[in-house]
Amino acid sequence: MIGRTARRPDLKTIRRIKRALRGALGLPDDAVITVAELACREEGCAPLETVVGLLRPGAPHRQHKLHKATAAIDLDDLVRVCTAWDLEVERSVLQTFFELESSK
Repeated sequence: MIGRTARRPDLKTIRRIKRALRGALGLPDDAVITVAELACREEGCAPLETVVGLLRPGAPHRQHKLHKATAAIDLDDLVRVCTAWDLEVERSVLQTFFELESSK
């Protein structure tokens, strides 16, 4: 499989990331957040990377790569994603949604 890992990332973790970003950013229902864990085979690349994308009608597609497995993504990574997307988010608000999701 090109660009894919042999194992699948944990769906609970992916849902946690998506819900935390959606809630903290106050995204409408028609916005789509994508989270994909990919194997990187290029020289100098981390073995796994997670690509987080944002699709909104009438707005440019946003994407940010995190050079780590999906399971290793933390609050600071999500703040970096929002910054890369040119969306401001209060760290404390994002933390509330991220921690709320971890308790489910």
